[in-house]
Amino acid sequence: MNKNQFTQILTPILFSFFVLMAIRFTLYNFYSEDFHDLSLYELFLSFVMGFRVDMITIFTFSSPFILLLIFIKYQKIRVFIGVIWAVVLNIIFLLSFSDVLYFDYIHRHISNEIFNLGNDIDIIISMALGSMLNYTLLTTLLSILYFYFTYKFFRKGIKEFIVGKKLLIYSLVTILLVFIGIRNNFGGTSFGSSDAFAVNKVSSGNIALNGFFTIYRTAKKSQEHNLVPFNEAVATTKALLASKKAPFINEITLMRRYNSDNSKKYNIVIVLLESFGAEHIDGFTRYKELNVTPYFKKLSNEGVKFTNFYANGYRSIFGITSLFTGITTPAGANYLGRGLELSHLSYLGTVAKDNGYSTVAMQAGNKRSYRVGAVSHLAGFDAYYGAQDMPDVESIDSGRKPATGTYDYNMYDFYHKKLNEMQEPFMGFAFTVSTHADYHLPSKKFERYPHDLKNYNGTLNAFIYADNALERFMESVKKEPWFKNTIFIFTADHGHGDALNPLAKKYRPNDKPLASIEHFRVPLIIYAPDILEPKEITTLGGHNDIFPTIVDMLGWKAEIATMGSSLFDDSIKERFVYFYAGNLIGLIMDDGYIKHNFKNIVESSVDENRSKELEKYLLSVDTAEAQLLEKNRWAK
Repeated sequence: MNKNQFTQILTPILFSFFVLMAIRFTLYNFYSEDFHDLSLYELFLSFVMGFRVDMITIFTFSSPFILLLIFIKYQKIRVFIGVIWAVVLNIIFLLSFSDVLYFDYIHRHISNEIFNLGNDIDIIISMALGSMLNYTLLTTLLSILYFYFTYKFFRKGIKEFIVGKKLLIYSLVTILLVFIGIRNNFGGTSFGSSDAFAVNKVSSGNIALNGFFTIYRTAKKSQEHNLVPFNEAVATTKALLASKKAPFINEITLMRRYNSDNSKKYNIVIVLLESFGAEHIDGFTRYKELNVTPYFKKLSNEGVKFTNFYANGYRSIFGITSLFTGITTPAGANYLGRGLELSHLSYLGTVAKDNGYSTVAMQAGNKRSYRVGAVSHLAGFDAYYGAQDMPDVESIDSGRKPATGTYDYNMYDFYHKKLNEMQEPFMGFAFTVSTHADYHLPSKKFERYPHDLKNYNGTLNAFIYADNALERFMESVKKEPWFKNTIFIFTADHGHGDALNPLAKKYRPNDKPLASIEHFRVPLIIYAPDILEPKEITTLGGHNDIFPTIVDMLGWKAEIATMGSSLFDDSIKERFVYFYAGNLIGLIMDDGYIKHNFKNIVESSVDENRSKELEKYLLSVDTAEAQLLEKNRWAK
């Protein structure tokens, strides 16, 4: 018999930690070859991180039962609650152990693809009663024993039911511990799968995570990416990506080898501009220019300017995923930082470091926004900074403190100083925030239009400020000795809505609506006045092309898998941009585009015959990418 209700609650919790850690050790012993790249210390860190993952898992799904058992005294009800709690914990145990068995097939944890396993229920039953029969019988027996002993455990009752002030104190402490266990950090974003990587190795994440955690963190039904036979899809995709500069290494993956030898190691400075859709940006818009980004236009005229360039999705993290890995997040799948990283991927930062570069990443948003810190770590960046790390130099005179994140110039000033400290050659990545609603600005001098925190006037004023902040950054770094040896890359994470909404229309009264694909068009500038001749390039491109373009442009030696190609590769016959938009996917080619809902073409700018051809390409690219990722054969 337990001393009181709190000691009774503690026993199932400790038992749960023991079971999940035992499953983790089983994973390690079953597939030790998958973890040979971890040193003893890295392995230890990964197991410690695993304890944190288990803590989140257990407390998240145990909290209702813990609270009920603290305050309910009636014995029969306590037994009922204890048994239901055991059912929930047993589901966690079974799915986590099943994940260990499933690991054998894809060598990563199962995620939201579990929701498609119903299509193979006959195969699953056959395996459960065939090759996995021993495991089926063992887990069934253990489950029965677990329920039996749980029932007996709660039937014994407790010696003392704590009440009064003592109950209040104990309850508050318990609730605080449960809350800390669930959150597992004191930041604004909950702990995600990307945070579980104790070191920058896939094997570390696979040790730390448990199957149940990856399932419930990706708990949404994914699309069935099988509208084209897999082998046919891969063949079609390879034909589209075929390059003389970067030949494919094997038939299984989309891995390509870049083997140039460029002794000149230029620095790379990347700036990802929040919501800088081409619809609104001077020098890129196909509507009337509004003179809100004159400096950006000046940079574009002095650099290599790509005017036929598109985002791969609607959200910032999709753009970051594409820049860091060269892939479009598959529809229904989770993006980088929420599960995509469980597959082996090619990472920009890692390739840069392999070629002798020092690396840094930062964003003007709050440090854990979009989990960019964990994502940057995975992608091979040595250091990461967020708004909390950046001194507020912008609002010293105005007193207008940043409301969310920090002002763009605060980040640029910090970026400048960090680049000065880095050893050349270096690569930096920075993501702005001031052009994201709400549009808080540091001074009234940027409010050319009647300012509003959300509407189109606020948008235009935010562009004016962002352009000014970029100008101050660029004009200051031009004085640095490393400037002449540096290539700057400017693009946007995604577009910025309708350029002809009712309020915007008054500034463009004579403009007519353009095709909806314009919402995906974003600017791209490669700026290096001492290295590259200014020119305008109409070559079709998208976010996935930036990674291979950097590799090609700098002559790096690399073996990478991307759904894009170098924008300077003349051997590519048919270029394409593969994008994802909610429940739709789409493909852009030189002569037009289509959008598809996995059943039909829902929008097209080409004739019926060409639409069917583009549909074949789109579904092939989608199937090849999604299934290679699911099978963990993307880059390995």
